[in-house]
Amino acid sequence: MAAKEIVSGLYSIRLGPANAYLIDSGGDGLTLIDCGYAKSVSQIEDAIRSIGRQPGDLTDILITHGHPDHLGSAAHFSADSAPVSLHAEDAWIARAGKIEQTMSPGPGVVNRILFRLFIGDKAAEFPSFEPQTSLVGGSNLDIGGGIEVIHTPGHTAGHVSLLWKRDRYILFAGDVAANLLGLAYSLGYDDLAAGKASLVKLAQRDFEVAVFGHGRPIMSGASTKFARRFT
Repeated sequence: MAAKEIVSGLYSIRLGPANAYLIDSGGDGLTLIDCGYAKSVSQIEDAIRSIGRQPGDLTDILITHGHPDHLGSAAHFSADSAPVSLHAEDAWIARAGKIEQTMSPGPGVVNRILFRLFIGDKAAEFPSFEPQTSLVGGSNLDIGGGIEVIHTPGHTAGHVSLLWKRDRYILFAGDVAANLLGLAYSLGYDDLAAGKASLVKLAQRDFEVAVFGHGRPIMSGASTKFARRFT
């Protein structure tokens, strides 16, 4: 599994229907944003090696939210001393190693169909772990020149989006939205009203590129496209 460079220093890893991302800050270390399913370990390790680094180079793991396709392999990497950060509202999911399906489909016929096909109503399990650090909305992480944590609840109570403040400003949207057949609402939300409010909040920010937990990146004019779609 090879990582694909999106912009300089940022790589995507395709993990079945979900995406994870690597920020290579050179001497400052390697940051993994989301980490797929429990079975994704070898794919992630192979992707890290494909960019000339080693899994032991991981210095930070940032999780956008507590769903098994985003934190499933975190226990493995955490055991290798890479600290895992997650919002406090979703930390209980990591500790439990299990989550019941509580979401409802996102708006639109396509979302309703895909929700039934890929999510349904089954509980999911994964190796449990203890997050070492909480991601707090409004805080700034000293990673890759600076990453702002934006609390964007709705998909889950503790969902966060991450704004990487490099020259083009890059948004890691997680599952606040998706870009499968075009920019759209996520497949499901625990709280749709909160999810819509989070999208309005993001649409007021300035970012050129957006990458998603599911779907393709938007490589230019991303915040303008968010504003047109969600406000």
